[in-house]
Formats: sequence, C-alpha cells, structure tokens
Amino acid sequence: MSILSSLKELFDADDKDDASEDNPNFIVRPNRIKQTLRIFMDAHVQITVVMDDDSENASRVLGVTKKGIILDQLLSRVAHNKMIQTTHLRINAKHHAIPFNFESTLIGSTGKSNSFYLISFPEKIYHPQKRSFFRLALAHAEQYKFVGAAKYSENTVTGYIYDISYGGVSVAVNSNTYIKKGDILAPASLTLGSASDKIDCDFTVCSIKKSSVDGFNRIGCKFLNITSPTKKLLHQFIHKQQRKRAKKTAEI
Repeated sequence: MSILSSLKELFDADDKDDASEDNPNFIVRPNRIKQTLRIFMDAHVQITVVMDDDSENASRVLGVTKKGIILDQLLSRVAHNKMIQTTHLRINAKHHAIPFNFESTLIGSTGKSNSFYLISFPEKIYHPQKRSFFRLALAHAEQYKFVGAAKYSENTVTGYIYDISYGGVSVAVNSNTYIKKGDILAPASLTLGSASDKIDCDFTVCSIKKSSVDGFNRIGCKFLNITSPTKKLLHQFIHKQQRKRAKKTAEI
C-alpha cells in the first residue's frame, strides 16, 4: 500500500475564523459529523452498536443520506429482531486508534427486504484530541509537500502533509526515516499546492506514530517561532480549504 493511497480524510470544516472555538473532544458541526461518517463508510470501519439492554453487536456504515445513517444488518437474527424494536442506540468505533462514540435513535428499516437500518444523525461525536485545534485533513496529499532538516544532524525529513492546523502539521514520511520526538526541524518548508505557495518555518517534532502495515510513519510537528507574515499565509490557506470542504459537503 503506497503512502498516498493510505492517507485518509479525517475531518471536514466549515468557514470559521478561529478553529479554537471548537471543543477538541467533540465533533459538533453537522458537516464535520457527516464527513466523519463518510470516512467510516469509505474505510469500512467496524462499529459496535449498543442497544437499550447494553447488548453489543458489530456493524458498519453503508451510507450517509439526507435522512440519516444506513447501517449494515446485524449477523444474528435475534440481534436483528431486537434492533428493529429498539429506540436508543450507542455507537462506538475506532479509527486510527482514536475513539469515535455517539448516540443515535433508530428511524426505521431500509434496503432490500428492509435488512438495513436507518438511524438518526448524532448531535455530537465524542472524539478526544490531543491538540487544541481540530486537524484539517488535506485531500490529494501529493500536492502538499514537506521538507525539513533535523538540527545538529544530517538527517532530512521529506514527505506529504496529510493534515494541518493552526498549531502544526502531520506528515507522512517513509518508515525508514530516522527522526525522534523532540527533534528541531530547521530549516523546513511546506509547499501548499504550487511552488509559489511555499512557506518557510521551523518545527518541533511532537509525536511519531509508526505503521508497519501502511509503510510510513506519521510525524506530528508543532510550529516553532512562526512569524506573523507566515502565520497570515497559513491562516489564509486553512480558511480557503475550509470553504472548499464546506461547499463540497453542502452539495452532498
């Protein structure tokens, strides 16, 4: 599996001037909720459906419609019969080892022979974040390149930016890249689409998540001593991407 094919969108965002208004532990905006559910569908994420009696059954998201969320049929006939008579539901899932939990209600059955379930959109999704800002996932990651030199060494980090926030970036790099938490990447640069959209700045490496399956590591980097002009360019880029995502989601 290549780096580019492994990068997934995690979030959608609407046009807000300050992402810090969001509670980092919950997804509450309708367009973000819808986009998150579409991520589950595209990635075939297994979810756990918890019914009124606290029984748990595995399912997955088959569709996200204007009316609600379509879930796959439960394997057990007993569980299926219980499901179509239930009211309150709890949905638990994990994607990239991060919890996504929410509450919902059953609207009705759908699909051939009414074998699938239509449930309501949640008001919020519990999604604990380590960052103070939501991450904005970048589609077409190959357009967004990262290059950084580890200070006091000859190691160079190159990769693709798969998400960005006002506080930093996450970069997908080759798994054999030698880098460690606490390293200073200076100088470093971001190419945000075209060569003219290049941003020069320094970073501190905050986290490293290794993935032997995908063949790349995820490096979390925090902006270090970012200048006001660079910060302005960064905010303009994020706002532009947010508007695109909001428009795309509104058209679904």
